[in-house]
Amino acid sequence: MPPQNRSKVPIGTILEGKFRVTREIGRGGMAAVYEAENIDIGKRVAVKILAAELITSRVVRERFLREARACAAIRSPYICDVYDSGMFEERPFLVMELLEGESLYDMMTRVRRLDPETTLTISTHAARGLARAHESTIVHRDLKPENIFLTRGEDGQLVAKLLDFGLAKFYEPTAADAETVRLTREGALFGTPAYMSPEQAKGQGEVDHRADLWALGCIVYECLTGQTVWNVDQGVAMILAQIAGAPLPRPSRLRSDLPAGFDEWFLKALERNVDKRYQTAKEFAESLTEALRERPGHIKTPTRHSAEDGVVVDDLIRGSQPLLIAAGAETPNQNATRPLEVTLSPDESAATTEPESTGAGRAIAVLLVLAVMSLAGYAVWLYVLNPPIEQRGTWGDAGLAEGSDGGALHSEAKPQETEPYALQIARAQEFLAKRDPKNALTMFKEAFNSGGSGVSRAFLTQVGAALENKGQCQVTGLGRPRPFDLVSPVSRPTLTVGPAGTIVSWVDNHQDERRRQGFATVLDDGLRRVSAARLITPEAQSVRYPQLITAEEKLVLIYWEDSGADPGVYVRMLEGDGRIAGPARRISAVKRSEFYPALARAEDGTFWAVWEEEVASGADDLYARRLGTDLSPLADPVRLTAYLSSRSVKASAGKPDVAIAHGYLYVLYALERGAVNTVLSLRIKLDDPVLSTGLIESRRPSNRDRYIGVVKPVSAKYGKNAQPRVACVTDGCFVVWDDENAGALAAFIDKDRGEAIWHREFASKGSRPALAAAGSRARVAYYEASRLKIAPLERDGLGESDSLARVSGLQPFPAIVPGTRPGEWYVSWRDYEAGHLEAFVVRAECP
Repeated sequence: MPPQNRSKVPIGTILEGKFRVTREIGRGGMAAVYEAENIDIGKRVAVKILAAELITSRVVRERFLREARACAAIRSPYICDVYDSGMFEERPFLVMELLEGESLYDMMTRVRRLDPETTLTISTHAARGLARAHESTIVHRDLKPENIFLTRGEDGQLVAKLLDFGLAKFYEPTAADAETVRLTREGALFGTPAYMSPEQAKGQGEVDHRADLWALGCIVYECLTGQTVWNVDQGVAMILAQIAGAPLPRPSRLRSDLPAGFDEWFLKALERNVDKRYQTAKEFAESLTEALRERPGHIKTPTRHSAEDGVVVDDLIRGSQPLLIAAGAETPNQNATRPLEVTLSPDESAATTEPESTGAGRAIAVLLVLAVMSLAGYAVWLYVLNPPIEQRGTWGDAGLAEGSDGGALHSEAKPQETEPYALQIARAQEFLAKRDPKNALTMFKEAFNSGGSGVSRAFLTQVGAALENKGQCQVTGLGRPRPFDLVSPVSRPTLTVGPAGTIVSWVDNHQDERRRQGFATVLDDGLRRVSAARLITPEAQSVRYPQLITAEEKLVLIYWEDSGADPGVYVRMLEGDGRIAGPARRISAVKRSEFYPALARAEDGTFWAVWEEEVASGADDLYARRLGTDLSPLADPVRLTAYLSSRSVKASAGKPDVAIAHGYLYVLYALERGAVNTVLSLRIKLDDPVLSTGLIESRRPSNRDRYIGVVKPVSAKYGKNAQPRVACVTDGCFVVWDDENAGALAAFIDKDRGEAIWHREFASKGSRPALAAAGSRARVAYYEASRLKIAPLERDGLGESDSLARVSGLQPFPAIVPGTRPGEWYVSWRDYEAGHLEAFVVRAECP
């Protein structure tokens, strides 16, 4: 038997004076899960407690809690909520949502096949949960039917929720014997190998969010066909061999009623080349919807259980004896299923069970030989047939510098990276800055061959994506602002062009694992790092959402601190090269809230900061504060909005952006109230006395929404989580945002009317748009089809877009600022590099 957690918590135990244990739900090799009651409010919850025998591992304890904090930050109805954490007898525990229903695995042990509509519902919910997790830099890595839980919403409709984020990262099984295998009617299914992507099977850690999409593709196949993608009867070695090189099965051969397009969808979902696979959960789900709803007359939706055609949604979740289970709990009758991290050795090519007959033994021997051959074929596929992609696009001869020798750029500071491969990267960046992309590409390839494979591959991939562009803009710079040896996850980078050059700021924990702090560095004309990565928030514990703006010879940083004894919104003055030039000033109330601050500078050199702040549980409103030229507050914070909420429907005005133009303060924000979600514009004259008082609290409760200035709608209804951005030009202001249901959108606010005179979708599959303006020109940067794109904004609409670089996953919106020369734009964004999140910067010259 595999090792089990025997250290039970007695029923009736009160954890941290708050949660009374009422019964055990389930247990595995790592933790036990209990039902508990919050004795203060009577709410039932699930409590997962780490096994006593694992508390001596510092790594396990720290990562257990770190993943808990990360998961608690994800807001999604398709992920099991984590409410709290604590300690019981030196054992950490998590307090989670208590779910009623059963896992997808349990349901599939009863029902062989699901109908397409039910499969689509489950996979779409799972994809939405993954999208929010990936946005928060969390990769599941162990997605399987056990970790998809089926329950019902308040309306009685099926809801799928993801469980157990991050556990596979730090749990190592002690054995891979037969007892660690779970059984279904279809045979033995290994918990992780059956859903493992090729990059996971490779075992070198270069795994990003696209491994989760591979696993979900395997699950979709299993739901519809009743079989796993790979034959799992011959053990781990055979599974890995199939993952490496076996032909993919054709779903239509097992189920003829599937639409014709599903086979094509499945082949892309399980594409071994990770860059050719679906790149985002949103793209995965949208393509699956199109594939399964193709020729709907050929899709059967049965009304009763059927071994061949599946079951309808109403038959999915057992209702007679509902199972209460929480994230990570295993059903009482289910053996512990452990993620298997396998390293094959020569000895593992021998069968562990005695064949029943000589013929069977020969068959097994043949299969094992084939497994070894397949693994060898996988190595050839991975290292020979699939080296870094060589792009065949051209840039156009007009942009090339004839006879360029790639000589050193004029700069007093020298690049900080000195490894041999880094010096070759620096040379390639010189060629790029001299508008010689062909030699740059050649030099990036040489750098890849010289070492630093993760960094070199990233540069090679990014410049290859830029070479695909056939438009008017030309990429003249590409940079990775952090030190090349850093691999800790990074936040969304922000940047500005200051007196010392291009300054990039980001947040990571490379200096202190317990603290997420802000750093800044200087890039030269080749976008090479020429200064140290300077710590600019030494007092902070957890920096969120930094933004940099230029103020003549200085820079200004605004961010929010969500930890420590003094959480809130902060501003700080920096020197032109990013060094600290003044104290960090808190300008908001001391409060743990999601502030999303924004900052704008007025013509007189003063500043206006705007942020959202929680005013009641689940309800947020907007606040603003005027700051002097040295960032000292000139007045108290003023409240800009007061939206009505009720017990059942909360109003939340949030994620603001701010601009100062035409004598007005423009604040763009998203209002979410129940099912009604709107992008709004609030405009206030800078000399209006109301800006000094804000909303005055009334003794009588108001029965209407209140705000100062003039509020106008910019859009009709939109999907949740929009984050509007604003930038103003001579005759008005542009606004951009994205919609989960419609893509990327833009609007134009006329300066005289003070309202949007048009709004339109400009990229049906675009996301996370940001924008900047310079005089009468504006540009929008956004993501679409795994590319970072840029397009001109004009009073009458948008121009043609250009691709600048690659982006994968659901990343935060980029930052874009104008350069010092006409038509020059800088964009910073975040992308994956060798399995970790990294910051990048690109410069484009556009006519």
